Formats: sequence, structure tokens, C-alpha cells
Amino acid sequence: MRIGLAVPTLGYAGGVERHARDLAAALGARGHEVVLLHGAPRGRDPEDYARVFRRAAPADSPGCARDLDVVYVQRANRVEELAPFGGAPLVIASHDHELTCPRTSRYLPVTLAPCHRPPGVACITHGCCVVRDRRPGARLPVGVKNPFVLRSRLAGLSARALLVACSRYVASNLLRAGVDPGRVRVVYPIPPEDPAPITPRPAARRLLVVGQLLRGKGVDIAIRALPRLSADVTLDVVGDGPSRRALEALAARLAPGRVRFHGYVAPEGLRAHYDAASITVVPARWPEPFGMTGIESMRRARPVVGADHGGIPEWLDHGAGGLLFTPGSPESLAAAARALFADAGAGARAYTSAATRFPHVRLVDDIESILEGAARR
Repeated sequence: MRIGLAVPTLGYAGGVERHARDLAAALGARGHEVVLLHGAPRGRDPEDYARVFRRAAPADSPGCARDLDVVYVQRANRVEELAPFGGAPLVIASHDHELTCPRTSRYLPVTLAPCHRPPGVACITHGCCVVRDRRPGARLPVGVKNPFVLRSRLAGLSARALLVACSRYVASNLLRAGVDPGRVRVVYPIPPEDPAPITPRPAARRLLVVGQLLRGKGVDIAIRALPRLSADVTLDVVGDGPSRRALEALAARLAPGRVRFHGYVAPEGLRAHYDAASITVVPARWPEPFGMTGIESMRRARPVVGADHGGIPEWLDHGAGGLLFTPGSPESLAAAARALFADAGAGARAYTSAATRFPHVRLVDDIESILEGAARR
């Protein structure tokens, strides 16, 4: 097949772009011609990013999908965004909550409690329809999103293309928002395996968080857990984002000298951080749509402490891959970490869980089948 992979950013920016590049490499290895259709923003290492694709073109260039059998769109919020692809068969990935939550974060703005409601009246009564406006030149720092318009846009997208949800949780939100079940598939965005030999868990009691430094990622919850753990427990934070300065200030106040911020690390450099850790933490405040870093950690024989909501319980088998904790609770996170520090077999069980339940070939098989079906139709 001649497949177009449409991504928001040219280069590494987040999990969406990493997933698309890994998928392009795997589909290319199977003989498919994979073309990168990219948005205007430029991420990190754009030349390296584009290397696995047959060619690259801006996603809004006229006729960019003219010779393609199918286009797999990694992010779309309204039908109008699909116009550059003309009449090409389309499949749309739903990697997050943008299609079903006005705030896109699925936690309430005042209490910060997780929210699992479909778009509707509750979005208005809880103030979730008032959102930040980050557009350059915006007159006001906030705007208003109509949750009922959100439902209408979602209906238009699902009529135009099949939706591929990254977890059963994300799929359930699409269905509650009115999408026909026949228009939704669930495919976990499983990262490729790392062939490097596994190293033993270190004796040092080191926690690790990997991800963008946004409030929804809950890194502050991991920092707040440190005072509840013995003084030799440290936390490494890999990633960057707008919350970094506030998180550094919080760490200096609550756990001075115990938190190391490493900034952005290229995908090939993450292994060293997983191997240096004893436990990886996925402390998500928002109901994490999936959470690839957890599977990457378990494949390195590092157990995970993960928030018990969103897509996390779908890959984190409590007691096998690690332990779940009460979302938003530093006390619960600390208790789970203490249990895993004391569990010498936790790493081996985590590796077995990831290796048996989440082989990368399953993702490639499922996406290949979906794209072939769309191309035939």
C-alpha cells in the first residue's frame, strides 16, 4: 500500500509523533510505501524524524494525498481539517481526549478531580467550557468552547473516517459522546521492543517519571510523595514543558536535593534512564489515554506505580506489572512505591507481563489490517 501518515508536527514533539515514526518504520519494513504528511510546527530533530518515510510533504499542500491508497491521520478535530486529503480513504487516530472534552484534559479546573462525563451540560456547570486561548495574537487569554458543537464535530469526523482509539477508556468516551460503535476500533499504541540486554534493578531507591511537564501529567504528585518516603529515595524527571519552573520550585521546597530534572531526552537515550531507575511512576492527574512509558519501563524489568484511571489499568496489571495507586494521592503513591522497593521479584514480573501481553507486532498487524480495509472500501 501507499500510506500517508499525517502528524501535527515535523519532528519529535510527544507520544503521537513517536508512535507515528515507529509505525512508519514497521510498515515500511513490510514493503509498504509510507509518506509523511506533516503540520507546520517543527519539533526536535526533524531530519532524523523524517528519515524512515519514503518522502515528506506539508499536510496542507494541494494534492498531497492524490497518489495514496489511504491516509492515517494522527490528529483531527473537525472535518474541515481533512480537506487537503481530498477523497482519499481516511482513518483517524484518537490518542487523547481532544474529541470528547472541551478542556482536552478530563479533570475539573477547580478541584482537579478526574472527569469521565461526555460533552454536555456538565461541561458548562463545572466551568470546563472556559478554556485557555493559546493562539498567537489572541485578544483574551481565555475562550469558550461549546460542548454540543464538540459532539457535532465528532459526529462529522466519525462519518468521514473510522476512529482508532488508543485504549478502551478512550473508546468508551467516544461512544458516550454519540459515536456509532461500528465506527470505533481499539488499538494500543505499543512501542517497539528494545533489543538491549536487561540489567538488574539497582540497589539505589530511584523513582523515574518520563513525559511532558504539564499539570495533567501529575509530576507534582510524585514530588509530593517524596516527603512520605525515606530520605534515600530520589526522583528523576525526564522531559520538558511549561510546568518545569513550578515543579523545580516545588521540589526545592518539599524535597531539596532529591529531584533531578534532566530535560528533554531523545528516544534512544531513554533506556539509560529506565535502567538507572528502580521504579517508574506514571502519576497522571488526567485519566491518561494510554501511557507508552509504562510498557517501555516494564520491558526493561522496571515495575510501575501508575494512577488507577484512564487507560493505565489496561496495561498495568496490579501485582504483575507493578501497582496502581489512588489518582491524585501522594500518600497512596508513596505506599505503592514502598511495597515495590521491598519486592525483589517485581522487576521480573513486570518484564514478563509486558513481553507476553504487548508485543509490538500486534500493533502493526492491527493497523495494517485496518488500513487495508479502509483502502478497499
